[in-house]
Amino acid sequence: MLYWAAQMAAAYAISFLHDRESLSRKHRGLLSLGLMAILCNAMWALTMVMQLRYTRGAIDENSSNDYPGGLIDLTEPGRAAGPILLYIYMGAVDAHVQSFAYWLIGTMTNDSQMLARYAGFYKGIQSLGATIAWQLDAQNVSLMGQVIVNWVLLVFALPFTYYLTSRIKDHADESIEQPADDWLMRADGSKSDYI
Repeated sequence: MLYWAAQMAAAYAISFLHDRESLSRKHRGLLSLGLMAILCNAMWALTMVMQLRYTRGAIDENSSNDYPGGLIDLTEPGRAAGPILLYIYMGAVDAHVQSFAYWLIGTMTNDSQMLARYAGFYKGIQSLGATIAWQLDAQNVSLMGQVIVNWVLLVFALPFTYYLTSRIKDHADESIEQPADDWLMRADGSKSDYI
């Protein structure tokens, strides 16, 4: 619940930057990308610090837990506060990344068919990443190794994202030759009843 609440609040907050008309779209994109880079790198650094306490499996022969002191209970704020706050922070950062990604896709074109393709490609890559993450865990890759893989992927993606963001124009300037609903045409060329 806290993760999703943080996502809602962060998505609302970042919308003020993405929708600020006093700045050019390119300026808004670069500011959002810079903020996202700082927040994401801080998140992975904090995650790495937190991860140093965890192992895969029991921490010693007398324990079946993977965290010092046993399972974490919400009634123990001294032990639970760090992981809970990090999880909330992750939700907020995830909302910023998702909002920025869709905002950036929206700046690429005014053609709804192309936007649908871009969004579909983005969700496909996101699903591929989730599949790889599940497989890494299933293959018992160390937890620290998984953190490092995620952080390296972020650092690898930032220059490409910067390149794309730096080429944003204030208005998409393509001309659309066919209407966005041309997929509603019947095979014989006549319009569908749904138009």
